[in-house]
Amino acid sequence: MVDQTYFDLRMTYQQFGQKLTISISELAKFWSISTKQVKRRLRAYEEQKLLQYYPGQGRGHLTQIIFQNNFKDEMIMGMNQAIVTEDTITIFYLLKLSVPASWLSSFRENFTNFLGIQTYSENKRILRQLATRPITTLDPVQVAIRREYQLVLQLGDTLVQFDEGLKAGLAHHWQSNNDATVWTFYLRKGVRFHNGKTMTAVDVKRTFERVRNEVGQSYWQLVNLMDIILLADDIVQFKFSAPEPLFVRYVVDAKYVIVDCDVEFDEIHWVGTGVFQVTESTDTMFKLAVFDDYYGLRPMIDEVVYYLVDDWKVVSGLLNPADYGNHDYVKKKHTFPGAEFIISNLKRPTIIQQPLVRSALYHVIDTRVYDGIGGIPASHYDSRDSAVRRDKSLAKAQKKLNQANYQGEPIVLATLSHSKEAEELSKWIQRRAKKVGLNMEIIYYNFATDYYTEFLERNADLVMLADIPMNLDEFAYIEFVSSPTLLVQRMLTPSLLEQLQHLIFLFKQAESEKDRNLIYLKIDNWLIEQNILFYTAHAVREIYVHQFLVNEGDEGDQCDYKNAWKMPEINN
Repeated sequence: MVDQTYFDLRMTYQQFGQKLTISISELAKFWSISTKQVKRRLRAYEEQKLLQYYPGQGRGHLTQIIFQNNFKDEMIMGMNQAIVTEDTITIFYLLKLSVPASWLSSFRENFTNFLGIQTYSENKRILRQLATRPITTLDPVQVAIRREYQLVLQLGDTLVQFDEGLKAGLAHHWQSNNDATVWTFYLRKGVRFHNGKTMTAVDVKRTFERVRNEVGQSYWQLVNLMDIILLADDIVQFKFSAPEPLFVRYVVDAKYVIVDCDVEFDEIHWVGTGVFQVTESTDTMFKLAVFDDYYGLRPMIDEVVYYLVDDWKVVSGLLNPADYGNHDYVKKKHTFPGAEFIISNLKRPTIIQQPLVRSALYHVIDTRVYDGIGGIPASHYDSRDSAVRRDKSLAKAQKKLNQANYQGEPIVLATLSHSKEAEELSKWIQRRAKKVGLNMEIIYYNFATDYYTEFLERNADLVMLADIPMNLDEFAYIEFVSSPTLLVQRMLTPSLLEQLQHLIFLFKQAESEKDRNLIYLKIDNWLIEQNILFYTAHAVREIYVHQFLVNEGDEGDQCDYKNAWKMPEINN
């Protein structure tokens, strides 16, 4: 592994070539260490024959450093050693340095061979992928990010699965009584958890009890649940105080993945029944290994390794066939379901509580005139319901602010720190706000340290995010507005939440998909008309998908490894 502190020095001062004249105090500031530590570090580098160190003589005299090797040669030597030893931390560190691309061009073939799928002895297949964000949580009840939701479904299974309709999962059969107040599930026999324990109805009961404890007994899907009865080791029954005709559809959600509740729960290393299990999770790597005792079809992939690279330019460069010739990856233009949005935080006692100010924001946030939208303008959650809103203008925004007697109070917009697109949109909105005298400040948050805390509720008046549903039916939106981990539930006052719960109750009682769609529109319009939700776009992105996964439809999902046995078609 290369010494990153040394390479940082060479990178920062490379314009000076082999000879650098500098003060010890400047180096202390650069490395964030004391002057004594600087001197010790330079002497250590001298012993390693990396440089020659000539201390300045007397007060105020500069130190001279003569590097022994050409920086390009050191880069090549460091990269060569890192590839041989599969030192991914060093590989991606060196790739992020701003040096001419030609310096590392000879390693392009090594990069492409390292990423993607490789087959080793005994036909062991390892798929290596890149990620720009760490895994924050894989707790089935807490997941709020699409990629993590998908990974949960690799690690565990639900009673029923959804794939263009309901199909058997851990339950091979299910039925209800005439008024849908009793649902009975018949479990597969011989299903094993990752620790070798056989799954029974007890695990199903305890999982649902855990979900109810986590989300609250008033959660719309479980509010009428009275009892969970174990009829046999492989038969479990749910009893409700009121009809629940849609209950079987609820249980396909990842929060109901069955876990071994006899094992102390860990939000990353929990024990499920899925085809993969987590074998390693660090700040730089996340690894899945196939579960050989899986009850279902065994995938072709034996191991999946994610490497964390917090630089999208590096990631896209390594995957893009045009840049590195990595033809294992296919570039696809993908339209994501759901929508990107900005939500008002009505729990925060600031100017965001003023309806006229929110009305002004409605006119400011006009993505029709934003050149970098990266999709199509959105006015509703579902793209089929979105229409171009032509009633927006900065003049109307100014009028609303005047009516509100706005005095320049700051409005804080929180934006994802890792998203270049979100940052650019935020700054564009900030510039438009300034044109009408609206004082907007931008803060940044990330999922790893901020999302699952109260950071957003405490510090932001507006939050920018996107919701990408997993199951594309009329329940996607209801989960968006009802999940306790998502922003709608977190940003509304108790009185507004009570009104929302009533509308969700009406959704549950609807007898047809058409009626449920009308109630979805009623809820969406209610949030839009109060300027609680500002929809910005239905995203269209170019993504890189490995060919093992590319034929999983056009969803662009890169985490469905259990179905990666479906090989791409070969074109002759």
